[in-house]
Amino acid sequence: MSIQRRRPAGAAAALLLACLPVAGNAQIRGSEAGSVSQTLDGTTLTVTYSRPVARGRALFGDLVPWNVVWTPGANWATTLEADRDVRLNGIDVPTGTYSVWMIPHREGPWTLTLNPEPRFYHFQKPDSADGQIHIPARPETGPHTEMLTWSFPSVNGDAGVLRFAWGATAIPVEVLVQATRPAALAAEERARYVGRYEMDIMDGIGYPTRGALEVTELDGMLRGHLPFPIHPGDELDFDLVPAGLDRFSPGLYQDGELFNVEQGVSFEFDLRGATPKVVMRGAEGTAFGTGARSDVASGR
Repeated sequence: MSIQRRRPAGAAAALLLACLPVAGNAQIRGSEAGSVSQTLDGTTLTVTYSRPVARGRALFGDLVPWNVVWTPGANWATTLEADRDVRLNGIDVPTGTYSVWMIPHREGPWTLTLNPEPRFYHFQKPDSADGQIHIPARPETGPHTEMLTWSFPSVNGDAGVLRFAWGATAIPVEVLVQATRPAALAAEERARYVGRYEMDIMDGIGYPTRGALEVTELDGMLRGHLPFPIHPGDELDFDLVPAGLDRFSPGLYQDGELFNVEQGVSFEFDLRGATPKVVMRGAEGTAFGTGARSDVASGR
């Protein structure tokens, strides 16, 4: 006859306790720690943060009130580290590590603030201080994100997008880093492209319909000049950065400094035949300017 032994009540209780989470390093947190890092043309940005979960709660305007400073994360304040100077939504951000704060507004852009003191707990709201950087950031509505997430969904050379998402709200922040100056072409290679190209420009894209592209040499680099900026605020002179066979991307300048190699525009040269030609293309391949060389440009 088999004998069934009854487990003592104390032993059953001990087994149950062993299955439960315990305090200390093994504790399950409501907002787990996370980080994301991205390198753009030699510059590395790192966001370190905790990740609260929506859990069906109303978020902005409720859990996170309108017009109140909060850190877009949980526990210790979210931090942003940049190992070189960058621009976020057009605002200069010097090298350093910052605590990240945000003010959500019911209407219009939100305010993203970088504080030069990185070590705050989330309820320790920083006072206004020298060195704070305020960046307007416009929220968007997107697919539901259950766990608060910072990411880099887009990286393109020396530019990218840093994106915050939680619930149905997303905030993209444009990132621009200092472009690496490209190596110069050999003198005999540069000479093949130098000249003045009379351009016909597609109507309706915001540029004049006629204009000359002048290609010259400066300090061992090919330089382009158009009578209109490629983007508002750009200088008229730009580098022609090799991007493939007879294809160049414009290295754009502002305030005398190279700040962006524009990947969305290219100049493609056809040097076959007696009259060299050039096509100015958009990122999707559309030719929105064509020209032929008329004479050799004088040095600028």
